[in-house]
Amino acid sequence: MPPETKERLVFAVPNKGRMRDPALRLLESAGIKWLGEERAYLSKTTDPEIDILSVRAADIPVYVYYGIADLGITGRDIVAETGLEVYELADLGFGCCDLVVAVSKDSGIRSPSEIPHGSKIATEFPNVAKAYFDEIGIQVETITLKGAVEIAPRLGLAIAIVDISSTGATLEKNRLSAIGKVMSSSARLICNKISYKTKYDKVEAITNKLKGLSP
Repeated sequence: MPPETKERLVFAVPNKGRMRDPALRLLESAGIKWLGEERAYLSKTTDPEIDILSVRAADIPVYVYYGIADLGITGRDIVAETGLEVYELADLGFGCCDLVVAVSKDSGIRSPSEIPHGSKIATEFPNVAKAYFDEIGIQVETITLKGAVEIAPRLGLAIAIVDISSTGATLEKNRLSAIGKVMSSSARLICNKISYKTKYDKVEAITNKLKGLSP
């Protein structure tokens, strides 16, 4: 951790994507207004004791787990995928979506249990996907993609995908049908375990404010 941040509370938020603006608005409503430049990774706020760290949503659990950030806002699905032990303090009520299993509409498959053993599954969430199929007793091969997962069945790369869906529009556009729900997700407030003890009063004050402002 940079020396200048040791005594301050560092709050990690997504640097882009659908959760960034709602996260910054929520913090601003709690009196923590971001004062940084657009591309700054570490910025001061209107709270003299809090800095904001802007990083990829997928990396936020890593920064929180290793204590670079004390608190963070990211998706429950992302926290589950990393498998890192952080405290989840609150469901912030935005960024709601489901992580689903989807197949081509003409595949004839109507349930995850009908997917043949050894099938390839394309996903950005290989750990969560494997755990899900292990639980239902289907052995699969996961193929990790970073974006455009929904084209994998059409191109013959995979028989199914595990991907996030909020409205179903992207699945429909790519002639895919959701046949099972792996988990529901939304933006979560997470905390480093040591920070929760050493900065308890500040963490609890912020948590209570954000809980009061969440939908």
